[in-house]
Amino acid sequence: MDRRQFAATGAGAMALLWQQACAEVADTGEVSAATARTLLDHQGPRGIYEEAEELDRLRAALANMINVQRQLREFPLDPDEPPLTVFWRG
Repeated sequence: MDRRQFAATGAGAMALLWQQACAEVADTGEVSAATARTLLDHQGPRGIYEEAEELDRLRAALANMINVQRQLREFPLDPDEPPLTVFWRG
């Protein structure tokens, strides 16, 4: 396995973990401790999040970020509104 294949595998796993976290927030309103730990383990050492209090703060932040992401994606856009930036080739 080369470096590019390894990175693609890692990105795929991270996407699945993020989908799991989003599903948990949709179902229960929070990210489970197990999912938060798995996300941390995928990125490297847990660091300060070994402490229960810090892990709880991280879980709340993850749930908040997922809710903000959902709200942004659901924001209604007027199809007749022109884009703010237009790129031209030339």
